[in-house]
Amino acid sequence: MKLLKLSRYPVILLLAFGVNLGLFIMIQIMVTHDDFRVPRVENMNFVDFIRFREEPRTPDEIQEEERLQEPPPPDEPPPPPEISGPEPVTPQPLEIDMPLPSLDVPLSLSGTPYVGDFMKSAPPGKFRQEAPPQPKILTDIVPTMKIPPDYPRRALRSGIEGVVTVEFTIGTDGSVRDPVIVKADPPKIFDRAVLKAIEKWKFNPEKKDGKPVEVRARQDVRFTLKK
Repeated sequence: MKLLKLSRYPVILLLAFGVNLGLFIMIQIMVTHDDFRVPRVENMNFVDFIRFREEPRTPDEIQEEERLQEPPPPDEPPPPPEISGPEPVTPQPLEIDMPLPSLDVPLSLSGTPYVGDFMKSAPPGKFRQEAPPQPKILTDIVPTMKIPPDYPRRALRSGIEGVVTVEFTIGTDGSVRDPVIVKADPPKIFDRAVLKAIEKWKFNPEKKDGKPVEVRARQDVRFTLKK
């Protein structure tokens, strides 16, 4: 056993020597090889910034710099060209030689012309402009066909009653046209229902000298709830 242990030392020494030799050769190759040389920098430009201290400017230099920065004044427009034309002609007033009539009217005590008793003798209202007669509006005419208007839902839910006065034209055939609300109490609750219903009403046409004529009529339409 001792001989076997002693025989291992030479082998270990040889292996260590071989490993060291190999590492030394590799280092030598890496150092002496051209590819591993670092290129030498011969020319290199460097930029150096130098800050100068700004010197104070004089008032004249500041004024000159402001003058240069001001925009140039705008060009003045050229004067308008002078146009020569004919001189305006001033019209001369026309002189008309016309004899004035002589009016010999006696004056009253107040200095106004005296017209005598003409105004006293004139009947009253003779010279007043009379208003044109208004067309007659029938209020007691009875329709031959009457369709009751629909009770508005809003008024029905709220329990509102009212009356609407409507004016319309009865044609020669007894039909109704041009209805207009004259009065409504309460306003704008039953108006639409009345206008929609009254256009379907029928009347006996009025006659004048035996011929049917158009007339204007007025009716009250009442809205009441059943008790």
